[in-house]
Amino acid sequence: MTPELAAGLAVVALFIFIAIEMPVALSLIGSGLVGLLLMGSSMSLESVLGATPYTATAKYALFVIPMYILLGCLIANAGIGRAIYRAIHKVIGRIPGGLAATAVGATTLFSGISGSSAADVAAFGRISVQEMGRYGYKREYAAAVVAAAGAFAALIPPSIAIVLYGITAEVSIAALIFAGIIPGILSCVILMVFVVLRAMRGQRTGEASFGGGAMVTKPAKSPQRSFNEAWESTADARVLVRTETLVASRERRGLGRLVHSDAIGVIYAVVIFGVVVGGLYGGFFTATEAGALGALVAMIIMVIEVKKKRASVFKVLAVSMRETVGVVGMIFLLIVGGAIFGYMLTLSGLPRTLTEWAGGLSVPPALIIAMLLLILLPLGAVLDGLTAMLITVPLMAPIVLELGFDPIWFGILVLKMIEIGLITPPVGMNAFVISSATGIKAESVFKFLTPFVLLDLTLTAIYFLVPDIILWLPRVAGLL
Repeated sequence: MTPELAAGLAVVALFIFIAIEMPVALSLIGSGLVGLLLMGSSMSLESVLGATPYTATAKYALFVIPMYILLGCLIANAGIGRAIYRAIHKVIGRIPGGLAATAVGATTLFSGISGSSAADVAAFGRISVQEMGRYGYKREYAAAVVAAAGAFAALIPPSIAIVLYGITAEVSIAALIFAGIIPGILSCVILMVFVVLRAMRGQRTGEASFGGGAMVTKPAKSPQRSFNEAWESTADARVLVRTETLVASRERRGLGRLVHSDAIGVIYAVVIFGVVVGGLYGGFFTATEAGALGALVAMIIMVIEVKKKRASVFKVLAVSMRETVGVVGMIFLLIVGGAIFGYMLTLSGLPRTLTEWAGGLSVPPALIIAMLLLILLPLGAVLDGLTAMLITVPLMAPIVLELGFDPIWFGILVLKMIEIGLITPPVGMNAFVISSATGIKAESVFKFLTPFVLLDLTLTAIYFLVPDIILWLPRVAGLL
């Protein structure tokens, strides 16, 4: 059996394993071993299983992943998300579609400290859907807005997907971080304009101010849970007390007179974003060092906020650590699986064969790149984004280099396509996260996500045609 055929059968085996609901990491490991077995590799399967977990994960660059995840968990458990939501709503809540725009803006800002699209959706899912429903929005549409906002903001650093792409494609993580800033922010601004225009057409407005009065919340009974969990569990017991005079006076003051408890969330987000990105831009830190410093700042913020609530810092820290360990374990097992699968592909010579084939095609190189990106669309619809990236990037990266395109530019486009997969049926992760948070059926959310998928595809086409939108900032930062 030829190595290329063996690799092809291994890819088929991978999809079979996933179809029978085997864990994705184990599917990657199993299919990689199947390919090595069919090729009759001289390296024993025991050696691969013994050596790869160490060689794949003992990398300095990977240290940034647990730091970013810990950063996000600490901030989420400190309850910063609600303050961000309230602050943004006081600024833009009066415009038509203000509640929907608030959900997008808050998710975008929170993504600059969480590093995870799912965390963004979970943080704002219930509060956004609840408030939008109170003012005339369909709950399914409200859920779709939050799910789409989480996907659109996936490029804003710190982003776990950016880090994993950089490691998989062996390109500069710092350059990728800077490359994602402009398209990430631009995508979210366009999404805000989009939901406002839809609201104007549908006569939906955000006339009343969320948080214009006092928010009275029952204290959490179990100190073992995170603040977000405690907040969500008592959501039905919350009472929104509004005083019309107070509403009017506060709204007239605008951004300059934000109540401290609301504005502090925005300040924290800006500080963390500034530490991570500013340190990289100034050349003070590497991406890994910036992640570690960001986690330290997040821990200080968590201590300040938890002390204000007179809660136990150690209990919140323990919850954050447990959540971090769980997520990091999952991601690192995926990395090990991707390494075994990638080793099998490299040994088979399939990437080299595909590169030579693509280079010999008598079609414009840009068309080949477009075809590669379109392949990610159906993959993203049936696989989670990280899995799709671990499978395809080892095959696509050599082709991109052979055709003379910038791997940083291509990486951001790949991540945009993975974003679309987060809101595309049947496995769009963000739709299921918002479904879990609100009790709305995922199928109903998917129906309202179609316009957002089309909008994201349009934006991806623009970034494809105008590479400078992606590459300008890394060039200015001296990273290209």
